[in-house]
Amino acid sequence: MKRKRAFTMASSWSSTVKPSRVPEEESVRCWESKTASSNRTRPQIQSRSRRGSKTRNINDVLKDERSKISGINRILGTPIPVSNNLTWRLLKSHMRIESFYCTKLHSALNAIHECFEPSKDPYTNRDIAEDIVFDLESDSELNLRGFYTVVLERRDDDDGHQEMIGAATVRINKGVAEVPLVATRPQFRRLGMCRILMNELENRLMEFGIERLVLPSAQSALNTWTSSSIGFSMMSEAEISELSAHHEFLDFKDTVMCHKILLKHPIVSL
Repeated sequence: MKRKRAFTMASSWSSTVKPSRVPEEESVRCWESKTASSNRTRPQIQSRSRRGSKTRNINDVLKDERSKISGINRILGTPIPVSNNLTWRLLKSHMRIESFYCTKLHSALNAIHECFEPSKDPYTNRDIAEDIVFDLESDSELNLRGFYTVVLERRDDDDGHQEMIGAATVRINKGVAEVPLVATRPQFRRLGMCRILMNELENRLMEFGIERLVLPSAQSALNTWTSSSIGFSMMSEAEISELSAHHEFLDFKDTVMCHKILLKHPIVSL
């Protein structure tokens, strides 16, 4: 399976600030998420566990995937305190989501637009970030479906209002999570907020058996992502090729693919 390249998108932690906000007065919208099905015969997949390598059929693999996704879906919308006044939350757009959470998705999209140059899908001329955050169906050759959105917010003790600090998008497939967009609003940078957001995401992913986290880093942010405090490392061409053979993920222009091993021994359901 090949990587799909989004030709004009900047990558994680872009230093370029170019606001492109969804108007606050715009009516809150939700979109239905549809799942594509396929009747193609699926091959057996090699899997490693503590018991050594063995071949599992596709039914076992799908059972593992459903278990991971089911666990993740259980925390959807749940506010998770990460400090005295910071809250971490996992969101996903679908037709049954409450308007309260749709508003938070719009705020997350605004944060992403603040931190990234506006980018259009080269195949459809649609906003890539919006399609990702709201899981919109399109005719694009890029696969932008199936993403969750993570938000970090600060609560005002006086009136209880929650201010958006940053957001990230994450998609999970076969034990690997990709995070193509990570945005920290300019006024909250250099305060460790991105690390707080990512640490909680990593903890939740490990809890549900996700083995590896991958992201495309802009050259300007590479030293930050590969620092000891965050802990990513650059992927070799061989590692990228191996990952691409089993996973489809977004690959942006002028970025460096990085990864972080979360679980050295994959959790296998027997």
